[in-house]
Amino acid sequence: MNSNTLSKRLDRVAQFVEKHGDNPIRLADIGSDHAYLPCNLVLNNAIEYAIAGEVVQGPYQSAQKEVRLQGLNDSIDVRFGDGFDVVNLNDLINLATICGMGGILIRNILEAGVNKLVSGHTLILQPNVAEPQLRSWLIQNKYHIIDEDIIQEQKHNYEIIVARHLPDEEKQVLNDEELLFGPINYQKQSKEFFSKWKSELESTEYIINSIKLATNDKNDKLEELEQKYQRIKEVLEK
Repeated sequence: MNSNTLSKRLDRVAQFVEKHGDNPIRLADIGSDHAYLPCNLVLNNAIEYAIAGEVVQGPYQSAQKEVRLQGLNDSIDVRFGDGFDVVNLNDLINLATICGMGGILIRNILEAGVNKLVSGHTLILQPNVAEPQLRSWLIQNKYHIIDEDIIQEQKHNYEIIVARHLPDEEKQVLNDEELLFGPINYQKQSKEFFSKWKSELESTEYIINSIKLATNDKNDKLEELEQKYQRIKEVLEK
């Protein structure tokens, strides 16, 4: 992977940036690693400006090197800092991408600093786990989930969530199935959807059986997992 040829997962994120960003797009890529995503978007004239934020020295230096290599120092600022600490209000950032982290970590990053983005901004998020908890936070904080996808790459399934901040509109309402599966993924039910949730069903069943072997006591965690198992099974059998 490089700035000219993104991974399948990041390429889909780039497509969503172009599809859902408000022009001129001013991007903050949080946890940018090598800055491949913002470099690719600038090289393809898809965005006006980007901040590549990184909190780890190695990836931060890699991002600086890549931006210099591509000759994009005038269009991309590589900044060292935690989450949205790299963003200032006068940067006028209207779209943020956070990819390749757990859903709880993404939620915490958003809670700590998403108010530094302009009103009506868009988020494109790629959580590795805890997608329902992230969706719940988005809904509670006046975001509307406007697009989703599941990408299969190297035997892993990655969910991508696109959310628009709409504080003046009624709160989006999601039922339990939509929180778990994603409102748009649940509607589309692509082959990647079934692949992901078949794998998740097997994993959940394994965890349930392991807990039952370890203890005879019924607990909240076990009940929660059994409910999740039933929901997944019902959707896959429809």
